[in-house]
Amino acid sequence: MIYIFIAGVLWGTIGIFVKQLASLGADPSTTAFMRMLFAFVIMTTSAVFRHGRKVFGIDRKTLFLCALLGLICHGFFNIFYTASIRANGMGIASVLLYTAPVFTAVASGLIFREKFSSLKVFALAVNIIGCVLTVTGGDISGGSFTLGGILCGIGSGFCYGMAAVIGRQAGEHTDAIIMSAYSYMFAVIFLLIFNTPEMNAGYDVLTAGFLYGLIPTALAYLVYYTGLKRIDDTSRVPVIASIEPVTAVAIGMLLYNEQLGTVNFIGVAVVLFSIIIMIKAE
Repeated sequence: MIYIFIAGVLWGTIGIFVKQLASLGADPSTTAFMRMLFAFVIMTTSAVFRHGRKVFGIDRKTLFLCALLGLICHGFFNIFYTASIRANGMGIASVLLYTAPVFTAVASGLIFREKFSSLKVFALAVNIIGCVLTVTGGDISGGSFTLGGILCGIGSGFCYGMAAVIGRQAGEHTDAIIMSAYSYMFAVIFLLIFNTPEMNAGYDVLTAGFLYGLIPTALAYLVYYTGLKRIDDTSRVPVIASIEPVTAVAIGMLLYNEQLGTVNFIGVAVVLFSIIIMIKAE
């Protein structure tokens, strides 16, 4: 659980790198591509250095699961979430994204036969409410509802929620570093085909892109997948990782002087409360 919590904190730093790259003129497709590309280079180098030829001895089932991780949880997630923001606005997109714990819980019940106590269900509901309040401050009035936008938003929640389920299955027969490297490889291929970036980037952009690929991507997912291999109850994972929006809100306030309302702080408290409940739930 501590590994999952740390991964959530690292993901909460994403805004720092996205803001920096945007200020340097990098467009969204370039930003997403550099994140996956540098993460792939970092994790592949680490995997070869640590495991040597074993990196190339991955079995077909694990390779398939790594492909699903790259395509669904990195590739399609990026496209769905971006489309949701453009169609619905940030508030509604965030609300739909944080349906992810529901998808994780349902999939965990079907695939891993995990049982759900009333306390777990309560923690899931509280967590979703807390995440929405933390991110939106309770205000989604700036958004608009379109069928395509809603479907994309739900799709982003599904893709985000499946990372815990697919990652746990892929990690059963391989090391977290190898699994990460292969998943990033497939993500890079996917983004090259469906979201072609403009790679005329300067030194500052490449440096920021490298740090984006290192800290909230390679390191975060390495810690996350390591945690998945050691946790028996996958439905707990997205709730514990929901420290991410709390970290993001704290960074926005401390580094960028972002003004937060009472509802945001209530949301933070609710998220922390839901994490405590889920940790204690049987």
